[in-house]
Amino acid sequence: MAEKIEPRVLDVTVSEIVDFGNETRHFNLRFPPGVEMTFLPGQFVAVLCPQAGKVIRRAYSIASPPYDKTDLALVIKRVDGGAVTNWFWDLKVGDRFQVHGPYGKFILPQTVDFEPVFVATGTGIAPFRSMILSLLKNGHTGKISLVFGVRFENAIPYHAEFTELAARHPNLSYIPTLSRPTPSWKGETGYVQTKIAKLFADPAGRKIYICGLGEMIRAVCDAGAQCGYAKDQILFEKYD
Repeated sequence: MAEKIEPRVLDVTVSEIVDFGNETRHFNLRFPPGVEMTFLPGQFVAVLCPQAGKVIRRAYSIASPPYDKTDLALVIKRVDGGAVTNWFWDLKVGDRFQVHGPYGKFILPQTVDFEPVFVATGTGIAPFRSMILSLLKNGHTGKISLVFGVRFENAIPYHAEFTELAARHPNLSYIPTLSRPTPSWKGETGYVQTKIAKLFADPAGRKIYICGLGEMIRAVCDAGAQCGYAKDQILFEKYD
């Protein structure tokens, strides 16, 4: 059992903003000199957003690995009318705010003696980026699979990074699938749930980890159950 990490309120400064397209951005947040946050891959922080004299809390999964001691990364999609996501879109490099964390139990066990099949859509990629980078950094040699569903070819968060990681690590299988592909797209198409029976029909030695919105999670859970995955072989974190 992993040791419990007590949440703390920490100051952060925006050090980098990367626009992925489709109203999705990566925010790199830097801690003050000498300050670090201890967390487990898959955990989240609460962003403390000042609004009209009040503070609104919003939870976001940490997209960076815990071995990156000086920085914290979040990947956020702008929501129409969303008070906090629109506040994020007004932030600039150098702006400061606070986060509170870490929180969450959507984590890997200390010993990963199975093939994790990570299934994400949109910003649900965040905890899996943290998990995958950590597994590879720690020398994990077992099979790792990532099925990542997005709409458009030109708006896949971290696409170049995962492509490069898969090229360097033969045990990592990176499978982006597009719901609105162009004729030139050569990869998988359609929704993530259709990839379970196609690519991971045999549940032996596997566990499915899912992150995203509830409708997608239900569809992947159903697909896994139809293939014979037991309930304890399917784990998820829901964003709505």
